[in-house]
Amino acid sequence: MFGETSAGRAPSPELSVTAANDAIRDFVAGRTLWSKEALAELDRLRGQWQRAVRAEMVKAA
Repeated sequence: MFGETSAGRAPSPELSVTAANDAIRDFVAGRTLWSKEALAELDRLRGQWQRAVRAEMVKAA
């Protein structure tokens, strides 16, 4: 279900906000060209980050 990122990590479905942010930073580091596939992966990573932010907000409430 979850593929490996270019950093070689297979992110878990329940990442912390910090881990999700790190995965995005690792993925975009040094990139200058964005293929359709790379943009799709970035969108997937952003979705994970958004879910992690929501989960932390729910925990805090």
